[in-house]
Amino acid sequence: MKRAYSLFIIFLHFSFVSIAQNPVFEDLAHIDQWLQSNITKNELSGAIVMIADKDKIIYSTKKGVSNIDTNRKIEFDDFFKIASLSKVITTVAVLKLYEDGYFDLDDPIELYLPIFKDTKVIKSTNGSDSYTLENLSNKITIRHLLNQTAGFAYDGPIISTLYKEKNLAFFNPSHSSLSSFMKDLSTMPIVHQPGEKFTYGPSTDILGHLIEQVTQQSLNTYLNENIFQPLEMTNTGFDVHRKSPKRLVRSYVKKNDTLKPINKKTDFDKNHTTKVFMGGSGLVSTTQDYLHFCQMLLNNGIYKSQRIISRKSIEMMTSNQIGDLQYPKGFYPILGKGNAFGFGLNIITPEGQINELYSLGSYYWEGAYSTTFIVDPKEGFVALMMTQLGGRGSLKVRKDFRKTVYKILK
Repeated sequence: MKRAYSLFIIFLHFSFVSIAQNPVFEDLAHIDQWLQSNITKNELSGAIVMIADKDKIIYSTKKGVSNIDTNRKIEFDDFFKIASLSKVITTVAVLKLYEDGYFDLDDPIELYLPIFKDTKVIKSTNGSDSYTLENLSNKITIRHLLNQTAGFAYDGPIISTLYKEKNLAFFNPSHSSLSSFMKDLSTMPIVHQPGEKFTYGPSTDILGHLIEQVTQQSLNTYLNENIFQPLEMTNTGFDVHRKSPKRLVRSYVKKNDTLKPINKKTDFDKNHTTKVFMGGSGLVSTTQDYLHFCQMLLNNGIYKSQRIISRKSIEMMTSNQIGDLQYPKGFYPILGKGNAFGFGLNIITPEGQINELYSLGSYYWEGAYSTTFIVDPKEGFVALMMTQLGGRGSLKVRKDFRKTVYKILK
């Protein structure tokens, strides 16, 4: 009887953790104060913050301007370049196709993208710029791409030179299509054997190409029909901001004490059409739209009673998928010491919980312009900040946002 009672208590504990509801914060106005302080100190031009449970918005605020030159106030329906927050959306799309039987996660990518069949691996000579190429010791799999261990890198002492020679620009591609971009990328070597290390790079862009190949749709069309429409993300896409370019929040980087604009001219060109759909960095969204996506994650794949992705896929995304590989090598302090990587997400481990305020099992991600979210299933909330601040100086702002949210939990 005692054993049965103990098991019942344990069951109640974990049930409570998994379905936590109605998070309570002591002083939400403190977030307004934190935002205003950063704007006053010229750390941010403006930002929007929303906190929600799985069903409703608990708190929302907007501070500052979307354009320093015109002094236009930031608005809740403004557009943001979400950069690497795109990766989480593309990851969900890939897992949805996996659930539907299009492929298995341990399938070699060459089965669907034969152009990557002959990929070579850079073998550096004593850490110098001289190198040789070696064959793959094992196949690059879809799982490797999902957990960023495939060996594809954004930059590095050797690979950056090779990219430049091939005119490969991941964040401003000049190619005519994703297929043509991938054709050139497939001629580039990777920086280590698949599964050997965690290396953050364009793996999610390759997964976007995989989506196009197996569905025979553009990534833009597939995401719109299978992710954005069901989630009521009507203001999310690659060119959705073209209908009202003035609503695109300007991007800045802090140099000395001044915020300097860093947008491309095409960002505000109403007639520009995106040709290369980069699933790892190319999407534009609004705060409300992306909050819907985060609420779906918090609710184990469901949004407004509609199943977008299975609970088990969410569990895979939010579990350590890289084992004992070093992480976050090269990421600290972006993500935090003692965490792990799932599929497209930073996962809070017991060591990470000790080092930070976050709950065990929480997960988050962020983009190059400081769009960032954290989902906390234990406390039952998601917190999202949308702003447009680039550069390494923005890393502290992102981390401080999460800290500000956690320190006012009751």
